[in-house]
Amino acid sequence: MHEVEIDGIVISSLYAVYLPEHEIAIISDLHIGYEGVLQREGVMMPKYQKEILKKRIKRIIDRYEPSLLVINGDFKHEFGKNLRQEWNEVMELLEFIKNQTNVVLVRGNHDNFLKTIASKAGVRVVESFDVGDIKIFHGHKDMGGKRRIIGHEHPSISLRDKVGAVVKLPCFLVGETIVVMPAISPLATGTDVTNATKDEYLSPVLQKEDVDSFEIYAIADELLYFSTVGKLKKVA
Repeated sequence: MHEVEIDGIVISSLYAVYLPEHEIAIISDLHIGYEGVLQREGVMMPKYQKEILKKRIKRIIDRYEPSLLVINGDFKHEFGKNLRQEWNEVMELLEFIKNQTNVVLVRGNHDNFLKTIASKAGVRVVESFDVGDIKIFHGHKDMGGKRRIIGHEHPSISLRDKVGAVVKLPCFLVGETIVVMPAISPLATGTDVTNATKDEYLSPVLQKEDVDSFEIYAIADELLYFSTVGKLKKVA
């Protein structure tokens, strides 16, 4: 399967959430400019992420034809300042999206200076975005809400085969009132929920939740259901 609808929220193998009633698509954690940061730290990393992100975003827009794309935090990577690579790539990606649909940016913990760039492109930056009874926010702060869609955690699962090889898959976590999105960035490693304890979760939202009861939908070529976090931990 490539998508699952849960109480009006569609989760997709395209790394996206779609709200069909409102024609809104949501992605999270692009971390644009990450390669530049690694290169500055001496890691030789080719700059390939931007083109992958463009392809992934185009597939989402082609599939759902949303009237609005919400980017749920960490559009850029660098904390302290706007690196030249980030400035150029953020502007290029924003124009790429704006040519196809409307866009709003939810501020993440890496987006301290994002407003400076976004204002040049005429794109709004908000702390959270409400749609009916759903609150969309990044997740580095707890902003409450009856139903919540967050990013920030970059959840993943590790699977080991019979010869000991390990593959790590990004995943959605789905609780009774919350959906945790995977990072759309191909470079953003995150929390392995198969062995994380409550205090190891990055998001204060998840530190208050019984994450072991959350259902796992991992992304490979399609969307793969893996029961709950707690059950998977027992066999990992």
